[in-house]
Amino acid sequence: MQISIQELVQETGGICLNSEDSGNTVIEEIFTDSRQKVNKGLFVPLIGEKFDGHDYIDDVKAMGALATLTSKKNDSVHQDLITIAVEDTQKALLDVARYYSSKVDRPIIAITGSVGKTTTKEMVAAVLETTLKVHKTVGNYNNEIGVPKTMFALSEDDQVSVIEMGMNHFGELSRLTSVVKPDFAVITNIGTAHIEHLESREGILKAKLEILEGLKPEGTVIINGDEPLLMGKKQDNWITFGFDPRLDYCVSNVVTYGVFTEAVVYTPNSVFKIKIPSPGVHMALNALIAIIIAEKLEIPRDKIIKGIANYKSEKMRMNITNVGNFTVIDDTYNANYDSMVAAMKVLGNYLTKNRKIAILGDIFELGKYSESIHRNLGEYIASSRINCVFTIGDAAAYITDAIINSPNNKNVTSKHFKNKELFIKEWSQYINAGDIVLVKASRGMHLEEVVKAMRKDK
Repeated sequence: MQISIQELVQETGGICLNSEDSGNTVIEEIFTDSRQKVNKGLFVPLIGEKFDGHDYIDDVKAMGALATLTSKKNDSVHQDLITIAVEDTQKALLDVARYYSSKVDRPIIAITGSVGKTTTKEMVAAVLETTLKVHKTVGNYNNEIGVPKTMFALSEDDQVSVIEMGMNHFGELSRLTSVVKPDFAVITNIGTAHIEHLESREGILKAKLEILEGLKPEGTVIINGDEPLLMGKKQDNWITFGFDPRLDYCVSNVVTYGVFTEAVVYTPNSVFKIKIPSPGVHMALNALIAIIIAEKLEIPRDKIIKGIANYKSEKMRMNITNVGNFTVIDDTYNANYDSMVAAMKVLGNYLTKNRKIAILGDIFELGKYSESIHRNLGEYIASSRINCVFTIGDAAAYITDAIINSPNNKNVTSKHFKNKELFIKEWSQYINAGDIVLVKASRGMHLEEVVKAMRKDK
């Protein structure tokens, strides 16, 4: 897709510092990383706590830039670059992304929630791809930089967009949904992720509901009906999904085994079975969301079932592989309390010849709630069907302490390590043939290095 300098000026409310002839120049790519190679690009210099993209404007011509934005009041025209002055480069990035998105008429699905955003996005895309050309969020590009980048990847041939939206402060989803303007707004659940900034689950609910602000007038709202906080805000035309048979869409007879999950689906018009190539009872709920959207877009049932069967989990998200003589569940991409519990259920239900072992690290962004949430997780694990837990990190020590001292402990053993380097040195002493080993923590813990060490040693 192309956009002219004149359009950029109009959409950002900026001022072109070059001659009027510059207005007809066409931009083909928009980028924020000065190291990125582009063709006829517009550079958007963002300002962060420890960086200022304006410092690199003089370098981007060599990378293929034709133009740059600037929010520096004293900036003049940069050598060989068309320069557009704006009040705020971050806001301008969102403004341009909104305009880009509006140039292609197609249904837009926006997905948020405390847990399962990426999995749901991939599940929805897998189903829609059986019939439509799908434009979707790549990886975890779900913030105020990632969503615009996703929009700039939009093609005129795309027939539907599936956009993941994350946040950790009030106002972020409000800004993102104003860019995307979805036809479908999905809230997967309300958990405790980012409670450090949002203070309570009620605060998280309020922040998640911001996604509705940009919803088109005739848009569809899809919520997890098993979540009381969401149901307390439900309006008559909202669609509900979950395990409760009174909801609009529900599942029953959910069975997870090995790398598969099977369930019976109940929709307003039919009953049918699905098979998901990923473990975990929660996967059935992600599939329900895909089914709701697919039915609204009139995709046939056989295509829906096929799409669910085609689902592939992304890297470091419930990836199950054999490592020598034991099995690893690599779920190291990220974690919060709710996703930890879901992972514990997968591990507890997994059939293995030997022990069920969890290697767990810190959960971040919990603030003053960190100790209590980690202890709650330990209490949950103590009464689970898991045999052994190794914890890594300062906050994760509370998990081990809660397990060891729980009056409900069902013979779950636990050992704590201050950091992953210490565990990596000793891990082979604790893992035996036939064990199933889950590795999970918040992204900043980088426990994928534990998985890599296990694979390397084998």
